[in-house]
Amino acid sequence: MLLLALAALWSASFLFIKVALVEVSPAGIVLARLVLGSLTLLAAIPLLRNRVPGLLPANDDPKSVLGSLLALRWPLLFLGVVNAVLPYLAIAWGEKFIASGAASIFNSTVPLFTALLVLSLPFFPQERPNALGLAGLLLGFAGVGILVTGDPEGGGATSQAGVLLGGGAVLLGSLSYAAGNVFARRRLKGVPILVPAIGQNLAGALVALPLALASGLPDGLPGAGTFLALAGLGAGGTGVAYLLYFGLLARVGATRTSTVAYLMPAIALFYGAVFLDEPFTGRALVGLALILAGVAGVTGALRLPKRLRREPPPHL
Repeated sequence: MLLLALAALWSASFLFIKVALVEVSPAGIVLARLVLGSLTLLAAIPLLRNRVPGLLPANDDPKSVLGSLLALRWPLLFLGVVNAVLPYLAIAWGEKFIASGAASIFNSTVPLFTALLVLSLPFFPQERPNALGLAGLLLGFAGVGILVTGDPEGGGATSQAGVLLGGGAVLLGSLSYAAGNVFARRRLKGVPILVPAIGQNLAGALVALPLALASGLPDGLPGAGTFLALAGLGAGGTGVAYLLYFGLLARVGATRTSTVAYLMPAIALFYGAVFLDEPFTGRALVGLALILAGVAGVTGALRLPKRLRREPPPHL
């Protein structure tokens, strides 16, 4: 149930962004998301003390959390830019051109980009993809190619250009997420997991504030639907979703929690079709299937039969 709730919240983020874009700029959406997400996580601290191991510093009073945030201020600032502001802004801008469901499919490439970075960088030699993982990379990016060269909404040349712009932006956001994941695993290993979550949102809000002001404020107060979309995006899709994610990590581990990646695109496509009347085609479904198959390959969800595996030699 927690896994389904997490998938439902994160999938709804693409829907909320699409609704809010009618009245709010992409930078304004990012700022609202980060501020509301930070407030939700801070409000949750008293409720989570001693309930989830490793979530907070051992001395989990507010001063201890604040001290941890200040001690890690520069890594958290970098993470706030790379793992929050840039991908959030790229996705919001991309959804100006493509459907929310299509954005969710492009965003599902994060594990592919993570595997590509692990393969390219020298920091995680033990995690480099095997032959099946490399095949998964090729399969996943073939799915991306199918999506960006097609016209999922049947709109002709203009829609094709929109797919390239919007899909390319979301893919850049996925690459930024992957870079943030790799950085956090190397630089913030062993840090209580709520500290980088709060820190990157607070730091990201500081970075997003001048961007939102530069992009211009709305002429008037946004409508009730926009307010609800921003609240759902910030408090739900960023704040509560993080808490569910950390709770799942503590209860069932990272491998089972990672299966949320397979649920999100399908749920987001459902949201877009039902609430926004977004069409989706066989090309989109084929692209999604190839990307998810690739993700399964690089994350180890798919494994070769034991008789075909080449086991590493034992360490002497």
